[in-house]
Amino acid sequence: MEAFVWNRHFFTGIEIVDSQHHRLVDITNELGDVMLGGDELSEGRMQILFKELADYAREHFHDEEELMRQAGLDARHLDLHVKHHHQFVEQLTTMWRVRGAMKHPAETFHGFLSAWLAFHILGEDQVMARQIARVKAGESAQIAYELETQSQDNSTVALLMALKTVFHLLAEQNHDLADANQRLLKEIATHRG
Repeated sequence: MEAFVWNRHFFTGIEIVDSQHHRLVDITNELGDVMLGGDELSEGRMQILFKELADYAREHFHDEEELMRQAGLDARHLDLHVKHHHQFVEQLTTMWRVRGAMKHPAETFHGFLSAWLAFHILGEDQVMARQIARVKAGESAQIAYELETQSQDNSTVALLMALKTVFHLLAEQNHDLADANQRLLKEIATHRG
């Protein structure tokens, strides 16, 4: 079953970005299938999943950042976009470190990727694509940025902010889990020593 059906809402109109997004949607749906099947995520499948996600992040973030730089987008958008890319990688790294302590890793990864898809692809990358189009049409990067931030309707902004909050809550939980795991490992080492 596909929780995320690839459709026009995901399209940015930038072929390389759209093909990479489609790959992430497929990974997210695959995790959904694991959950629906009641299966646990094996260590071997988890390693494959993380490699796919790491490859996606490395390739996609590099390509997007290069597109934004080449288009000359406003630094305010570029800096925030790059920051979010770094946060994704940071969260992915944290989840990898604490994967053994996760009770339901498929659900955790699926929730993380679902929030990312909604916040990043349906929000931030659509804004990026529209700004690139505006700059290509002759508007200055500053005006393209300002028009884009002013033109968002309130319901869309509210939804994206809610999704961003969910994404950051998941990030905080992953960080707290990693810290708890490290403390537990130190405690075990102390009792053994």
